[in-house]
Amino acid sequence: MMRFILPALLLCASTANAAPPDLKSKTLAETFTELLPGLGKGDNNAKDSPGQKWQDICFAIGAPGNEKLRTEACTLMAAKLDDKTPKSARLWLLAQLQRIGNEESVEGVAGVLVDPDAELREAAVRVLANNPSPKATEKLTERLSKVTGPSLDASGIKAKVGLLNALGRRGDATTVSLIARSLDGTGAAEVAAAQALGRIPGPEAAKALEAARAASKGAVHNAIADSLLAHADRLLKAGKTADAAAIYKELNTKDEAKPIRLAALRGTIQSSGDKAGELILEILTGTDAGASAIAVGQIDSLSAPSLKTLAANIEKLAVPSRVLVITAIAARGDKTQLPIAVAASTSQDPAVKKAGVLALGRLGDATSVELLLNLMAGKDATAGIAAESLAALPADGVNEKLLAVLEAEKAPAKTVALIGILERRKATTAVPALLKAASGTDSGIRTAAFNGLKALATPEHLPGMIAAFLKTEKGKEREQAEQAIVAVAFQSMNTEKRAEPVLAAIKDTAKDRAAELLPLLGRLGGTDARKVVREAVAGTDPALHDAAVVAICNWPDISMNDDLIALVEKSKVDSEKLRSLQALIRVNTVLIDRTPEERLAALGVMKKAMELASRDEERRAILEGLGNIRHLDTLHFVVPYLDQPALAQAACKGIVDLAHSKMLRDPNKAEFVKVLDRVIATTKDKGLADRAKGYKTAP
Repeated sequence: MMRFILPALLLCASTANAAPPDLKSKTLAETFTELLPGLGKGDNNAKDSPGQKWQDICFAIGAPGNEKLRTEACTLMAAKLDDKTPKSARLWLLAQLQRIGNEESVEGVAGVLVDPDAELREAAVRVLANNPSPKATEKLTERLSKVTGPSLDASGIKAKVGLLNALGRRGDATTVSLIARSLDGTGAAEVAAAQALGRIPGPEAAKALEAARAASKGAVHNAIADSLLAHADRLLKAGKTADAAAIYKELNTKDEAKPIRLAALRGTIQSSGDKAGELILEILTGTDAGASAIAVGQIDSLSAPSLKTLAANIEKLAVPSRVLVITAIAARGDKTQLPIAVAASTSQDPAVKKAGVLALGRLGDATSVELLLNLMAGKDATAGIAAESLAALPADGVNEKLLAVLEAEKAPAKTVALIGILERRKATTAVPALLKAASGTDSGIRTAAFNGLKALATPEHLPGMIAAFLKTEKGKEREQAEQAIVAVAFQSMNTEKRAEPVLAAIKDTAKDRAAELLPLLGRLGGTDARKVVREAVAGTDPALHDAAVVAICNWPDISMNDDLIALVEKSKVDSEKLRSLQALIRVNTVLIDRTPEERLAALGVMKKAMELASRDEERRAILEGLGNIRHLDTLHFVVPYLDQPALAQAACKGIVDLAHSKMLRDPNKAEFVKVLDRVIATTKDKGLADRAKGYKTAP
């Protein structure tokens, strides 16, 4: 029985009764006659070439529903395979017949098997290898029977190998005896014969291989063994376990090459049924590392009784093998083997204990929480691994148990660890507990709680987070809390809604507390928030004024540009001026998509900032940031600063970042080349110089 599918039929399998090709009112024969002289000439793959046109026709008629046209086309092509047709055209015709040919083309193609040209002969073999007609097998076997004998030259051997490969691909059991006659040597043809018999299913081919195996040597012997493995694998897949096991047993000997022996061992385990566990134990108590690796790799597919046998005897194994088995059982994910993980996690051996703790993360359930928490509290290397396993534990009820433990926990360090685990578990049910923890008296717990809320809370939890925020200490802790609230608020796509909870809190709290909320409000932005902040900065309350300045500097977009410029120009506090200038640079040089008009506006603001800057440090920051305002006018503004030693390197950075934009660089290539040459000559940064060279020569 043949084991292949005609490619064209496979290609068209989803096309039911496809439409015939449009032949422009001509018959198929007329079209073929017209195109034939151009086949193989020039570029056959060109869209309007004769070769491509004929190939398109062949693809179309190869679809279901066009059988009459397909037969006619193949008959026409087969009739033109003699030496009256140029070689290039014959090769093109053979390529089409390989896709759509059937019985009607066998005779014509078979005639090419004896052509003087080797390339044509090889193409004909490929065509017949692919032809579904039994007659194709007859022609190949007929030709193979004539390409024999000890006196074959290199060309003859190559031809024989091609024929054997073709018959192997066809998988026809009627060819076994002929192919088997080529197993009596040590050359390439003998290897090809062994490989062909491995592709042909059935007992006849397997018996032929077994008969030749004992006397075979070298590459041929290995090819025979490999083909027998293929037969055994097919038998095992078909449920003929005993027959497969017999072949595996024959090949699992020290006389075979190691890859063959190990493959046979794999098959032996797979065909051992409920005895596989015992076999794996036996292998793992040995010293063959390759065999042990094969054995461990089969644990995933063991039957329940085999796995039970292996688990019951795991203590008999040496530590390295025990670790491998525990790891493999964990990967299998069979929760009935949880006792193995539990026992290993309490082992005195560090390697076994580590494997057991990791296994708990795959096999454990809610009952494992207490054990993992105790392991986390330990002082050895498995404490961190226990936390990883607890975070990964997939069972139901784990989050609830962790929350109960969190509620009762008094030790700050353990509380922080529990919050971290709940965060990594994406335990959204923990949000109420985290809000409570964020309002507590311990700064470490508050910080951990806000980190958890940042990942788990939603905008509806913002009022609670803001209330907890007011209990944080100024400095790093409060800044982290602000970032958490901003992250949750920005889940809302409505930019005007984000600040509402903070605005409500400001309205409902005392003035001194309102000042604490203004910097947070500035991070959220929005029309109403802008109004509140401007009122505060213009007011007479110093605390509110200072907090409003911070809010303006925290603003997320350019809507506070005028306010920032005013602060830089009018502020009498140097630190306030500096902070405002830095904020102005930040919001205007961020890399975002902008219209040309928006880029020019941002450039105008940066020109103003350059006028207001009083230190080279700020000027350098402006020049570097200008690389993100991608406009030709920006380039013109930055270039003169190449002549100022204190600012030249920052100008180089800004120019190279501008050059990164292909949309800006390409239309202005000549100008960029000149400027990049100046950058290369000026910069002391090799990486920057290399980037400049790359942009200069980029197509």
